[in-house]
Amino acid sequence: MTNVALVPDWVECEPSLPDAPALEAMFRFFGTDVRVRSANVGLLQHWATVYGAFRVPPGPAEITVRVTSAADGPPVPGQVVVEHGDDRRIWQGDGTVFPPLGVPPLDRWVYLRGAAVARAGRAVLLVGSPHCGKTLLAMAVVARGASLVCDGLLALDPRDLLLAPFPKTLRLRREVLAQLSIDPAHPALIPFRTRAGTVEWRADPRMLLGPRAARVAADVGAVVFLEAPTGSGDPQLEPVDPDQAFLRLLGHLHQRLAALAMAHGPLAALSRRVSTFTLSVGSPRQTARLVDEQLLD
Repeated sequence: MTNVALVPDWVECEPSLPDAPALEAMFRFFGTDVRVRSANVGLLQHWATVYGAFRVPPGPAEITVRVTSAADGPPVPGQVVVEHGDDRRIWQGDGTVFPPLGVPPLDRWVYLRGAAVARAGRAVLLVGSPHCGKTLLAMAVVARGASLVCDGLLALDPRDLLLAPFPKTLRLRREVLAQLSIDPAHPALIPFRTRAGTVEWRADPRMLLGPRAARVAADVGAVVFLEAPTGSGDPQLEPVDPDQAFLRLLGHLHQRLAALAMAHGPLAALSRRVSTFTLSVGSPRQTARLVDEQLLD
């Protein structure tokens, strides 16, 4: 049997020395160049893996993220400083460390937690609590010929309510690979062992899915809130009125307190403009068929 090197959930490296020089990586999110400086090699490796599709060559940056601790491992509050012009913020652990979505000009977008699939420029947002099956359902719809716009972060432009593609590295379980008939030996897949001891895979969606990974913004055609399976096991769509949809969307903001005031208008407009539903999920194949035939065709 071929030996496979497993990358842990948090990349482990030799500890950096306290006086080790800071290393740098450059990323571009929604046209904004972000520089990360840190002697924490494991941290840079982790972010470069998860946001590899956003890497760009060195150059001027609008935002600089400095991690002051040299110890490898996740940063803790007070170790991260985010700079934008004369503005200097110390991360207190009350939001996402990276990307710095709450810093101008990235803070103009409305960010939700969820996944999105699209066909012919029309997207369906799949919104729900963590571990509710968003990735599995999204990939099952992709297996039917739709494109994946994003998984994990939904970025809405508040001016026109278009959904921007966000090719963050996918984190896939074995059943998702089986759903897409993807061999675990696919060259785009990087295996790693989770803290629980199970094996999962990471993959750049554009390398894994090719043309089925969206590269242009899509118009939102519907919003679906995922719920627990029904007693019968069959997937069911139920309409949600605009006021309830708006309140539900507010509850799924990526950074709720910081973004609440700015997101109010765009999310209210989105709730009035598009059809919204609750979806009691069934089997991945049945649920994907329902989403594809009723909301994407």
